[in-house]
Amino acid sequence: MPEPDPVDLLDVVSFVRVVETGSIANAAARLGIAKSMVSRRISRLERVLGTQLLIRTPRGTSLTDVGREYHARAGRGLAELESAREVVNKLTSEISGLLRIQVQTAFGEHVLASLLAEFALLHPRVQLDIYFEDRRVDMNVEAYDLAIKPGTDSDLTLITRKLAKVRWVVVASPAYLDARGRPTRPSDMNAHKALLHVQDAGNWRFQGTDGWEHVRMDSEFCADNGHMLLAAARAGLGVTLVPRFMVEGALLRGELEAILPVFPHEGADLQIFMPPARSDIARVRALVNFLYERIDREV
Repeated sequence: MPEPDPVDLLDVVSFVRVVETGSIANAAARLGIAKSMVSRRISRLERVLGTQLLIRTPRGTSLTDVGREYHARAGRGLAELESAREVVNKLTSEISGLLRIQVQTAFGEHVLASLLAEFALLHPRVQLDIYFEDRRVDMNVEAYDLAIKPGTDSDLTLITRKLAKVRWVVVASPAYLDARGRPTRPSDMNAHKALLHVQDAGNWRFQGTDGWEHVRMDSEFCADNGHMLLAAARAGLGVTLVPRFMVEGALLRGELEAILPVFPHEGADLQIFMPPARSDIARVRALVNFLYERIDREV
């Protein structure tokens, strides 16, 4: 039985870059080669593997089911190769290359934007792709080097490191509280409608003198963006839970009112998430170390 044709590593690199950038044209620009060359490499890879990996359309490319599985493993394999190269050259290599980051929107806008800009200034050979978004992503499939967001991640294989403690606050408009009443204990929250982030299950915990008190919040309004939740709170639609840094000004101006300030909400700390294969890459380590040096231990 003849041996199968070997897979060319350059073909795999081209495929992974097309997936990361969303199109053959973008991948060609990233690789510094002609679009036709990228297209030929993808076609050759599909021929060798005996299956279609990409669906080409005038608007770009999308993955087939087989392509998605192949990319998840090929992307990890390329990251391992890059990590191995940097281990060998770590004494002389510069911090350079593409750094692909997902940042939770509110923390990106209020806490991290200026720090990431400062990091870019310090490391001009690092190419940054930064995405402010609140959706859950598969970091391996979408080729993210790291994510910075509060809470936990369903992918237990990711390396998780606490970056900062976050102060959370439940707020509502004064008009809403005038009409519905001001809670004096966590159990009073059951009489109120919650404006929830789509990733918030509504199981809130407040710290009292006798320990944690659990409250199950009902909601008829969900959004995936903190600014939308605050707009709804200002409009008097209910109570919402946000990081305190988002509402300091609104609290001072009286636009919003903190609820149960003597019962701190459990909230969620700001975390860094990394696929294991990315954690040893020099530019990833450099950003993580930079953030630990610059960011306050509490935000």
